[in-house]
Amino acid sequence: MIAEKEILNPIPMRTWRWLGVNAAQLRQELPTMGIYDKKPLIAEIAGVQSIKDQKEIPADIAAYAAKIDCGLSEAMDKTVSAVYNSGYVIEIAANEQCTQPIRLRYVLDESNPALTDEHIIVARENSEATVIISYTGDGEIFHNGRTRVYAEKGAKLHLIKVQLLAGEAQQMDAIGAYAEAGARIDATVAEVGAARSVTSLKINLAGDESTADIKTIYFGDGTRELDMNYIIRQEGKKTDGHMEIQGALLDKSQKIFRGTLDFIRGSKGSVGREAENVVVLSPDVRNRSVPLMLSGEDDVDGHHAVSVGKMDENKLFYLMSRGLSLRDAEKMVIAASFQPALQRIPDEEIKGQIEEYIRRRLANVE
Repeated sequence: MIAEKEILNPIPMRTWRWLGVNAAQLRQELPTMGIYDKKPLIAEIAGVQSIKDQKEIPADIAAYAAKIDCGLSEAMDKTVSAVYNSGYVIEIAANEQCTQPIRLRYVLDESNPALTDEHIIVARENSEATVIISYTGDGEIFHNGRTRVYAEKGAKLHLIKVQLLAGEAQQMDAIGAYAEAGARIDATVAEVGAARSVTSLKINLAGDESTADIKTIYFGDGTRELDMNYIIRQEGKKTDGHMEIQGALLDKSQKIFRGTLDFIRGSKGSVGREAENVVVLSPDVRNRSVPLMLSGEDDVDGHHAVSVGKMDENKLFYLMSRGLSLRDAEKMVIAASFQPALQRIPDEEIKGQIEEYIRRRLANVE
């Protein structure tokens, strides 16, 4: 069994220990995984070659999964493999375009308080698909998940993960992806729930001219804690990696974001962009942002930036001149800042759930 103080989310290049950002730590004993008896798969989608239970993983897909760097730690990886109680292998047929998203909806409640889900998604050559995985629930619930994505040559895969757990929920989640030549992997993440959330997202642009585009929104209020570790590893020539993170922190919430662009030797002509924008609405929040760029190649173009602070006063003045109070204007600006990420979600129902969840949280702000 995993140690209670297991180190999670280690940063690729350690910094000063006193900053407290080198890693997170598991603070609790993991609950026993019972049976998850709900059916998360919403509907079969044309163009999907197969959707199987994790226990039926084909040998070639297992070999793909082994290539993918994914997980909060090595021990946590092994734990997920050993105890998962739900999971699918999703295979998109070569040259197929799925016009509708594939959606998995997980609901946690008193009868299903603990979930460990394990998914492997393979987009075959020149295929295209969107996969949406959402988590909702309230109370003393626990989620630990791992999703691995493999995109063959020329494939396009958009993974959307939405976490709307409420109350005292504990959340841990890892995404890992591997892109062959000319493949594109988009990731859209809404990390707006749970009392404590520890998440990881790692994309390996292994093939020439492969692309990754990450857009994440997060929201912290009350005493909520968020710990995020994102890495785009650029190995192929002329790869393009981009991450854009938008967040808001209120009350006494805490957040650590580690964002790394890693240009591997041989990745000539590659481009990387990383940007995080954090809006702070309370003097009691604790925000720690660690933008990191590593390079073993001289012929690359990398940029990273973090903006932390109050809102644009011109925007606030404009809204207040239309009759809004300062606090209502701030709420409106926060909601608007999340729209670029939300507009990438092709499912109106789940997009509406996110917007309503954020509206309810902002309604409690005085």
